[in-house]
Amino acid sequence: MTNDTDSFVQEVDQSLREDRMLTLLKRYGPYLIGVLVAFILGLIAWQWWQASSQEAQRAHADEYVAAQELARAGNLDGAKAEFERLSGEGPGAYRVMARMEHAAVLEAQGDLEGAMTEFDAAAEAARDPLMRDTALLRAAYIAAETQTFDTVQTRLQPLIASESRLSFLARELLAIEAWEAGENDLARDTLENLTLAFDAPEGVRQRAQLALSVIGPAPAAAVETPAEGESK
Repeated sequence: MTNDTDSFVQEVDQSLREDRMLTLLKRYGPYLIGVLVAFILGLIAWQWWQASSQEAQRAHADEYVAAQELARAGNLDGAKAEFERLSGEGPGAYRVMARMEHAAVLEAQGDLEGAMTEFDAAAEAARDPLMRDTALLRAAYIAAETQTFDTVQTRLQPLIASESRLSFLARELLAIEAWEAGENDLARDTLENLTLAFDAPEGVRQRAQLALSVIGPAPAAAVETPAEGESK
């Protein structure tokens, strides 16, 4: 009798547990299913976005290379139009590179002011320090042809202060521009520092030594001789 009673109690308890489970499933089942479906859809969307992003980057890379081919083939107008278009489309890095290429085409066509403006804009938009400094240096080279020494010196100061690999080229340009502006002391000091910079590229050090040999040493200070009749 006791066994029958225990069995009956277990059956009732099991039935109650099943009823509670069904109640919970009816109440929260749609919500749980919705969460699961949302997770699956999110995973699918992320995978699709990643694949489409890679495809988009490949497409932009192909268009960028095609524009470069136009420039190499001498079709500067076609290359200019393509790079101008690409500078407003696609991932940020490609837009910056396209803007720099657009500036290079403008420079090749003789539009130095337009090229300098584009290099400045590329530098401002660049997130990568090397890409930014490259654009700034390219703009400084153009400024050296079109603007005053003071303006060029101001442009070069951030590059020189950055102490990146491009800072040595910036110092070299500063020395040459100072020499042409008659600022021989500044030119000589800058070139001497370059020859002593062991981490500078070998080509830069060699050119600095050559430029120093042309500029020559600093003039010796004049020695005053006592006038005739004065005590020595």
